[in-house]
Amino acid sequence: MYKLLATDLDGTLFSSGGTVSEGNRRAIREAVEKGVHFVLCSGRAPYEGVSALGESLGLNRPGSYYICCSGALIVDAATLETVAGNFLPKETAARLLSLGEGFFREMGKAAVRLHTTEKMYAKNREVWDNDLPQRAGKEFLPLPEDVRRVEGEITKLLFLSREEGYAMRFYDRMEKVLPEGALGYRMPPALAEYVAKDANKGRAVAQLAAILGLSPEETVCVGDGWNDISMLSGKGLGVAVRNAPEEVSCHADVILNRTNDEDAVAAVLERYF
Repeated sequence: MYKLLATDLDGTLFSSGGTVSEGNRRAIREAVEKGVHFVLCSGRAPYEGVSALGESLGLNRPGSYYICCSGALIVDAATLETVAGNFLPKETAARLLSLGEGFFREMGKAAVRLHTTEKMYAKNREVWDNDLPQRAGKEFLPLPEDVRRVEGEITKLLFLSREEGYAMRFYDRMEKVLPEGALGYRMPPALAEYVAKDANKGRAVAQLAAILGLSPEETVCVGDGWNDISMLSGKGLGVAVRNAPEEVSCHADVILNRTNDEDAVAAVLERYF
């Protein structure tokens, strides 16, 4: 019997318009009332909309958790305190930045964002700025020349560009020289993301299951993206939504016959819980 469902957000729980349908909301409420552990599992940091979404879904209660930053961080949904972390070593982050800035000379600049457990930092904001500070209630700090001086543990490092295809070219180039201790994710269409080598959603789901006294086999994971592969191919049941690329869905146990615009998460809850 399954007892925990972990779902990706963008392209899975969210519709193409970036909202959660009423059908999904209703199914989540009913599942939580029955005691199902419903876990938001995202590449986003808690303040990048995860905690706000959790609150709107009634998940911000004791005994609930969020998996954030592609598995680098598990936080208590009620307090947002860190429960477990798989952090990017500062020396590794410094090497990634050095390599990335070397690419800029030939590829053109990318914006750089670095997130820690305490702060968020940015460089080259003129390439890509957004309203994240307003939404998150946090300001970007200038990224220090020596990244080892940032406050807190590093959860993720991102390179972003609005130029079509830039992020994928950057990712492919970095893969050839990726420092030991780092793991990269393609996040189409605009960014390449780097976390600790051991930071992945599958590992975080297994960590959280252990915290809750569950076995990995009692979990169901739903997703559509490259950073979802580790949880789709884990020991629990992996379910890919129909809109997932074939390179992702081939790792799942089940390919759902619904897309993120067709209440896919509700369908999984109804079928398996």
